[in-house]
Parts: sequence; C-alpha cells; structure tokens
Amino acid sequence: MSEQITIYGSGGNRAARVAWTVNELGLEASYRHYDGMIGSDELRRLHPQAKIPVMQIGDLVLFESAAICQHLCDITPGQHLMAPVGTAQRSLHNQWVSFAQSEVEAYLWHSFQMGRLEMAESATAAALELNRHLAGAGLDAFEQHLAKQDFLLNEQFSLADIIVGWTINWSRKSGLLETRPALQTYLAKLFDRPQVAMIW
Repeated sequence: MSEQITIYGSGGNRAARVAWTVNELGLEASYRHYDGMIGSDELRRLHPQAKIPVMQIGDLVLFESAAICQHLCDITPGQHLMAPVGTAQRSLHNQWVSFAQSEVEAYLWHSFQMGRLEMAESATAAALELNRHLAGAGLDAFEQHLAKQDFLLNEQFSLADIIVGWTINWSRKSGLLETRPALQTYLAKLFDRPQVAMIW
C-alpha cells in the first residue's frame, strides 16, 4: 500500500481491533495517541464525537473499529481475513459482528458508562443486573456456536474473530465467562496468535 495509514488511538480500547487487523494483514501503520486526545479539537475534525479509533489513509477518514478493519481487508490484495462481497461467508461475517455489537457489546458499554456516574449503588443495581443478563444471553449464543467449531465462521481464523473476540474478551474482564467454557477456550486460541501478543 503506497499511502500512509495513520491510526488515532491505542491500548486495550476498540483501537486494539484495528491494530490487530493491521498486524494480521502485515501492514505498516503509524499510531497517534496522547493524553487528552479524546475530545480534542484535533480528533473532532476527524470524528463527530472526537472518539477513537479513527483511521486516515490519504483523503479518506474512517471511524468505527469494525468499519476500519473491514476497509483494511478490502484494500489489501490477497488477504484471507474476510471473504468477498456477495459470498455466504461475508454475510456470516456481517451477521456475527452485528450480533456481537447489538446483543453483547451494547450492554457492556452501558454498564461501563453507568460505572462512571456518581450515583448511589441502589440507583444503578437493577440496570447493571439487567445488562449482565442481556449480555449473557448473547454470550450464550456464542457459547453454543463455538462449542462446535474453533472459530466463528469455520475452522479458519477470520476478521470476525478479531472484532467479536475483542468483545468476548471484554466480557471476560467483566466476569461473564466463568460458566462459559467454550468461550474461555476460544479466547485462549486467540491469545495464542503472535499478532495479538503486543495488543492484549
């Protein structure tokens, strides 16, 4: 790729998905991150809410980690992380990524945001418990699916595993995998990949 890839954001947040994808594709990218960048005027020129991650390649600016990762696959010749548009595998990729974001990650994010509020525990306990229950229902679907195969789409690692795996790892950090052994085994496979070692 002739144009420089610049990634705004680093660390264990959703920018980790982008960094992992860059590593798996064997691309080179520069990373920009500093204290106070989130919410900064610089970032607001690239993202309407001044959040991370953001990617810039030439005149193209993209935000939302899944969209960034998918674009990187689409523009990398010979990549094997994501199937071509119009194939069943591409549609299954879209399905599981959408499911993870709506049925698991949304509840984890809501709980995270509530944890930042200075409210009495009694005012948030019910909502937090509901979030755990609803995220758990989504995780149960992944548990059943991954009890039958090594990776989300088949027996081969794909971009869906990068995007969804990050969400499942967040679930682990939130204490939601203790009763879900297939997801624990799945994460162990992801952690074994050398391309992820520098991220998680």
